[in-house]
Amino acid sequence: MKIIFGVYTVSGSNAMDNEIKEFLRHPEIIVVIVVIAIYMISKCCLKLGYLSVMDILKHHIDCFRNSKSKQIMIIPIFDYLIAPFVMGFVAAWMKIIDTGIVNIITVIVSVLTAMLFTLLGMIIDMKSKIKDNPNYFSTEAEISKKSLIETYYTVMFEILISVLLLILCLFNVFTKMFGFIQSFLIYSFTFLLIINLLMIMKRIFRVIDIDMRK
Repeated sequence: MKIIFGVYTVSGSNAMDNEIKEFLRHPEIIVVIVVIAIYMISKCCLKLGYLSVMDILKHHIDCFRNSKSKQIMIIPIFDYLIAPFVMGFVAAWMKIIDTGIVNIITVIVSVLTAMLFTLLGMIIDMKSKIKDNPNYFSTEAEISKKSLIETYYTVMFEILISVLLLILCLFNVFTKMFGFIQSFLIYSFTFLLIINLLMIMKRIFRVIDIDMRK
């Protein structure tokens, strides 16, 4: 009876050790837990709002509302927010990321992040010029201002995604652990970043097109 109990204890301990090792093989889970813990402590216990990104997410989603009914439009939501994760799942299923892919994504995201911060200043400057330009009709000025405001919210969302993507890439480079979950997240955020760039390009084109016709 003692031998059986001893064997059971050893096997149970080994099983627990294996579960812990398996858990540690997924660094992204640890990162998520740490980030959530820091966010909850800062938000709920310390009442700090420095880490809150809900305003960015809320305003970005509001860009997908119908201008008349104020209802969320399903197709744009799928195209710009859901489709990238579907593409990320397929990409991760076909090929697990490696150091080479992560390094390429890191360089591209770093360049895009710098470009997005520069674009913020340009958006603010364009908005002030539209406000002071008497050549704009009221409807044209309203369309341009609305496009610039929505572009501002999308750029802020893109910067947020870029920061999260850089954290994931750098963490995986340091740990040298690549799996399906890491691949899914990195691919999905990369597709999300690229697809939303198309939205920014369309809105900037609308503003500049109106200005060029003056």
